Amino acid sequence: METPFQNQPSQNQKQVSLFLPYCAAVPGAKHLKEAMAIFSQGQLMGARQIQGGPPIAFSLQWQPGQLPADPCPCTLTIPQVQGACYRFSVPSHQAVVWFLQVYQSQTGGSVGEHVPDMPQSFWTQLFSA
Repeated sequence: METPFQNQPSQNQKQVSLFLPYCAAVPGAKHLKEAMAIFSQGQLMGARQIQGGPPIAFSLQWQPGQLPADPCPCTLTIPQVQGACYRFSVPSHQAVVWFLQVYQSQTGGSVGEHVPDMPQSFWTQLFSA
């Protein structure tokens, strides 16, 4: 099965090596290269699946850091909710961990085009801050 992330250019192996110690214990860490490719894009359009309701589209933009501890300023926009724009910053390695989970959900075995969603840990951290 081909996913939208498989066609991305390879990330610099040196940068992948820098992030590996921060992500090695995360399930799916063998896909760090693919997560770094998502991270380097600086934008993800997706939809949050809501239990008992339709998915809610979102746009996540970020400024990728070069080092794992570099700040990664992010902006989450929910277009269908007027004024729903959240700005926050996390260490770059945290964003990469989230993108490992996004990549894994994209390759989870479903057939057809799958709209990406951020992992539950992202939403929990965003709305508990």
